[in-house]
Amino acid sequence: MIFKVYIQFLLVILFTIPIVTPAQEKKIDLISQVENGLLPMTILAGEPTYNIEERMRFYKVPGVSITVVDNFEPVWTKHYGVMDSELNNPVTDETLFNVGSLSKGVASLTVLSLVGNDKISLDEDVNSQLKSWKVPENEFTEVTKPTPRMLLNHSGGAMHHYAMNYLRNNFPTITELLSGEPPAQERPTVIDYVPGTEFQYSNPGFAILQQLVVDRGKKPFYTVAKENIFNFLEMNHTTFEQPLPLELEKSACAGHRHTGEPIDVKRYYYPNAAAGGLWTTSYDYAKFVVELQKSYHSISNKVISQELAQEMISPGISKQYGLGVFMRGRDGEKYFGHMGDNAGFFAGYISHTTDGYGAVVFTNSQNGAQLIREITKSIAKAYVWKGYLPEEHQIVNIDEETMNRFCGRYKAGSDEVIEVILTDGDFFIKGFEDDKLYHVGENKFVMKSRMGSITFIMNESRKFDEIKYQFTDELGRFLYEEKTCPRIGSEEKIPKELLDEGRIDEAINAYQRIFYENKNDSYLTENRLNMMGYQYIYKKMYDQAIAILVLNTEFYPDSPNCYDSLGEAYMKSGNLELAIENYTKVLELNPENQNAKNKLKQLQNK
Repeated sequence: MIFKVYIQFLLVILFTIPIVTPAQEKKIDLISQVENGLLPMTILAGEPTYNIEERMRFYKVPGVSITVVDNFEPVWTKHYGVMDSELNNPVTDETLFNVGSLSKGVASLTVLSLVGNDKISLDEDVNSQLKSWKVPENEFTEVTKPTPRMLLNHSGGAMHHYAMNYLRNNFPTITELLSGEPPAQERPTVIDYVPGTEFQYSNPGFAILQQLVVDRGKKPFYTVAKENIFNFLEMNHTTFEQPLPLELEKSACAGHRHTGEPIDVKRYYYPNAAAGGLWTTSYDYAKFVVELQKSYHSISNKVISQELAQEMISPGISKQYGLGVFMRGRDGEKYFGHMGDNAGFFAGYISHTTDGYGAVVFTNSQNGAQLIREITKSIAKAYVWKGYLPEEHQIVNIDEETMNRFCGRYKAGSDEVIEVILTDGDFFIKGFEDDKLYHVGENKFVMKSRMGSITFIMNESRKFDEIKYQFTDELGRFLYEEKTCPRIGSEEKIPKELLDEGRIDEAINAYQRIFYENKNDSYLTENRLNMMGYQYIYKKMYDQAIAILVLNTEFYPDSPNCYDSLGEAYMKSGNLELAIENYTKVLELNPENQNAKNKLKQLQNK
């Protein structure tokens, strides 16, 4: 009897133990490889890999969500840490992350869904299709009219402007945002270079596209996206609605500072949802990525045609950008993806263009960029992605005396200097002191956190008098063209340095010499000078702001935008008379400029 009961007990145990199949064992092993195989942007030989939890602690990132795509399907999703470091509540399958500029890919798909329904024309003047608001006409639009395609690939001429943070009680409509009308904090959206001529990353360009979807879809932007994309792809935990509905807010992560603490209001909202307002999960976003992969091959075309999918993930005017996605070519392999951030959040994804694999990684921290790259490289290694991992470098010892000979200032352009410094035996580029340079032979150095290199060139007198410089930008999006930069003395100052030091007259004279010798100098475009002016305004360095913006009106006297910016600098500095004079000039050049009308009304009331 006892033996019979024992046998029955063993049978119960046997049939209640889950049977792990070989496929499940392989998946578990791959997840373990990913979790314990994190790699930096640049791989150095012999360096150990990292564990995901230790790197989350290192970067002070409270929460992470990962979805891996393989063979045209999301194959696993896993979450780590907490959605709010104060509440200590874990990240789950329903936890929403704000994904910043990853919104642009989904917004582009929304636009293309209307193109496929013949409600939007990709290549016609966008103003002929807008109703609620029009792109202000100026000297640039007289040459070429911006089209939806140009705006999607950031060649539409739309100005660059970082997203402003909003709360529920000061939230503007998209039309108010474009017009620069209160409660919007942004300047009015304008075209500030000839459309179709160059790439300029532009959040306001996607605001124009959002207004276009509203006008042509005849519904709110978030409703069009839901009906045309999210419902078809079963993206049930995704929304463009801004501000986030209260019933969803309890599922939304708090954003976190570099310190690991939540930002003051925990989550901000963005009227320009197309550029950076999407809330979603890594699993839902992976469904969007997979649909693009499948549509490219016409395996699935739930949202757009194969032709539109191929256009979306092919290079536009920039070989590094398609329609709402960055294009990345590595060793003959083609990838597309994006990085994105907003206050307290960083997100990223990458996908092979043709072979059906990729990864989506979300964090609820402003510190998430490097962690996302390390996780993505670990996934690439575990799943043997073709051509994705960079070459492995062997560190080559170099003596401090030689390193001292490298130190100095190198001129990268008419208004840019790269300064190489030696601190406590370690080598750095000034401005990137948290990421030292490693010698990999033949006077070539690399950084762990950025792709590319810097190489020191010796002249016939055995002096290092120039460098070959090529690194990605800080977000790892663009691999810049290699620059040859000659050494300059410590006493030689570029105009920007003179401005920063308060030597304003010298700086302006230097800029004038450069401009009148070469009016196509890339450092003296209207847009760059305008951005410099606003940077000085934000720092309350009004003398510098006014000087550079006055110079912009000298170089580009027919641009209403130059006088508009100068008017703002005078207004912020307290010189209301000159502010009125410049806003009046704006209306002489463009009588329809609503911002100038609003500002003149405010100033005259004062």
